[in-house]
Amino acid sequence: MSDRSAHTHTPKMFYLKSTLGAFIELILLFWGCATVKTAATFNDRPIIGILAQDTNSPYGKTYISATYVKFMEQAGARVVPIRGGQPLEYYGQMVNYTNGILIPGGSVNLNTSLLGRSARIIYDLVIQANDRGDYYPLWGTCMGFQVLCFLTQGENLLKGTDSNNASWPLNFTSGFRKSRMFGYAPEEIIQILAQQPVTQNEHSYSILLPDFENSKLSKFFSKLSTNLDRKGKEFISTVEAKNYPIYGVQWHPEKNNFNWNPNYVINHNRDAVKVSQYMSDFFVNESRKNLHKFPTVHDEAVNMIQNFKRVYYPDNTFFDFYFPDL
Repeated sequence: MSDRSAHTHTPKMFYLKSTLGAFIELILLFWGCATVKTAATFNDRPIIGILAQDTNSPYGKTYISATYVKFMEQAGARVVPIRGGQPLEYYGQMVNYTNGILIPGGSVNLNTSLLGRSARIIYDLVIQANDRGDYYPLWGTCMGFQVLCFLTQGENLLKGTDSNNASWPLNFTSGFRKSRMFGYAPEEIIQILAQQPVTQNEHSYSILLPDFENSKLSKFFSKLSTNLDRKGKEFISTVEAKNYPIYGVQWHPEKNNFNWNPNYVINHNRDAVKVSQYMSDFFVNESRKNLHKFPTVHDEAVNMIQNFKRVYYPDNTFFDFYFPDL
């Protein structure tokens, strides 16, 4: 209705329009202008930072699994690595130049590792940014979820569980439909998550339900789902912060679509793929609410993860890693 041809009517033709027609046109014109204004507040070039974690590889001291990169890319984001062992100024810049950060799964010390130090700095910067009204999302997967819990609580509450290499459905909590993460999820996605083994678990330590309820974690996070390990211990599997765009999953949504190691119990069926896509869409859409950007297009280009060494392992694991050390 706002096409330029609408402005070619002669005054006589314009006044011949019915009152109702003119009213409808004005409403549609206003709606169109409002839509353009709203769209301008969203970022259609989102960039996600992914924390690199420690390794003993000959290719470098830190790495990022390509599964997390693909997980973000499938939802329309690009990725920059956030390297370990850098000065404080570097991490401040990375938050200012990106639109969200993902802390990946892995197996390093939550406190003393390069990733642990990076995560502590990033966590504080994200809290500070959001407290200033700068909407900036943070996501943790598996070990990343555990890191978020450790930093929030100020101590390690992890307990041993028999939960390694298993895929389960989620046991949703009573209020999960009021969450940002699942509040607008299609019912099909909810039913898949609740009924099918589409959440791959690769951890031997968990936050048990009583420890969550009796700690700072229950004040900071809303629990959205739990799971039972093979011995019946109930642990927290999905959370979101009550007052911040901070999200954690103890399971691996990226593996459904991008991890092909035959030794892992991973569901790759159509429904599992839909779940992976939904989860990445959710977080990337959160990042679209942030308008940070690099100072120049060149700065943006040279920081993309594609600039760094990538190694594929043809040893039947199908592993695919980036090594971002300069």
